[in-house]
Amino acid sequence: QEILPIADFSLATFYRVRKCFHSSGDVAKAEALGRGRPQSIAEIDAHYLLSLCRTQPTTFLDEYRERLHRYRHLPVSMTTIHRFFIRHGINLKCVQKMASERSPGKRADCVRRLAAYPASYIVSTDEVSKDDRTYARMMGRDGIFAARVVEGSFDRERFIRYLRDDVVCACYI
Repeated sequence: QEILPIADFSLATFYRVRKCFHSSGDVAKAEALGRGRPQSIAEIDAHYLLSLCRTQPTTFLDEYRERLHRYRHLPVSMTTIHRFFIRHGINLKCVQKMASERSPGKRADCVRRLAAYPASYIVSTDEVSKDDRTYARMMGRDGIFAARVVEGSFDRERFIRYLRDDVVCACYI
């Protein structure tokens, strides 16, 4: 009782510190492992959610929530799922792009037409834009062998020159 006014402790604080000392051997609280609230979506559930997003990109947040609850027994809010997608760089534009590229009929037709050529004959092109807000491409590509930087837009003539002068020449080197 005499030490409480000297240490400026309440009786409850004294008992709490004494209990902590007897249980851990230290009077200080254990150091927190991380900051903030722990994420409610575990890593394995995150892989499940990301694979769902890639295979069925037009699914709504409430449908993701229902699937997580039904198949993973994980009750999470739509806000949690939305924040998860934001943390993983998936936004509405990205989902719409994935959805627009998913047409089974068109995909099968493309594969059928491409199968007529040997793999060494196939070259794909990609358009990249850059402005003052972007410093580099968001998704890199390996195997680039012909590139041309153009201010403004590529018109038909520029594109034909690029194919003739850069792409075809690079294929013969």
